[in-house]
Amino acid sequence: MHHNSIIQLSHLSKSFGDFKAVDDLNLEVHQGDIFGFLGPNGAGKSTTIRMMLSLIKPSAGTISIFGKNLFKSRNEILRRIGCIIEKPDFYLYLSAEKNLELFGKLSGIVPSKNKIAALIELVGLKGREKDKVKTFSHGMKQRLGIAQTLIHDPELIILDEPTTGLDPQGIIDVRTLILQLKNDFGKTVLLSSHQLNEVEQIATRMAIINNGKTIVQGEVSELLTSHDLIVSVEVNDVARAANAIESSVWKTKLKEQINSQFDFNISKNEIPELNKFLIERGIEIFGMNYKRTLEDYFLKITHKL
Repeated sequence: MHHNSIIQLSHLSKSFGDFKAVDDLNLEVHQGDIFGFLGPNGAGKSTTIRMMLSLIKPSAGTISIFGKNLFKSRNEILRRIGCIIEKPDFYLYLSAEKNLELFGKLSGIVPSKNKIAALIELVGLKGREKDKVKTFSHGMKQRLGIAQTLIHDPELIILDEPTTGLDPQGIIDVRTLILQLKNDFGKTVLLSSHQLNEVEQIATRMAIINNGKTIVQGEVSELLTSHDLIVSVEVNDVARAANAIESSVWKTKLKEQINSQFDFNISKNEIPELNKFLIERGIEIFGMNYKRTLEDYFLKITHKL
């Protein structure tokens, strides 16, 4: 294996009574990845992260981080990890810089004034470092939370749903910050999320888990292109379109028809041909859009109750 593996989860399971939160999960994060850990809420992401931070014990399986067994080298491993679980906790009546200083002390280090100033600048809070955290917006608190995870200069950063509840600008800020952690600071980042589009913009590799099992795992670029598209076409004359399709090669590629919308499972370069086929038969097209099957699949698992 040529990649330097930072996290390796093998056959990891966790049951709470009869409920299997994590079920034979395998996962591998390489050095320098921004690894998207995806799945609907309740898929087992938070339970897995808690096991990786040894906050809860697995029922079965092994966790290796930095090539070491988590249970044998727990303290050494945890010193090299920075994480935000749920929402970061702050002393609301103290300033941003005071919070970072205290958090440093809790991590067993006394961060220098320069270090704190640099972190505050990195996360875009320069000018607000003396302000009480209670005056901060939700997005500012998230960014201060990321500064807090960096105080002891960890190699691996674990962020559990870091953009929940943020406005669009806040989401962009956090995304930019995560890219900086990888590109400028060489950090490996594990990012859990229930939104595929959020992860695909910045992740290098990803895994999708559902019901505690790994469904798909790999390079983001490959996962997102190797899966075919679902192309939806809305037409004016449904009967005519249905007839034309019925007696053509497109019949085998038709996935379903819902009212005036026809869904095809085809590749992107077949779209112009389909377009031409319909127009040549006098069928007007009102609209055409496409989603990737992975996205479609992801929507199915996240919306099923």
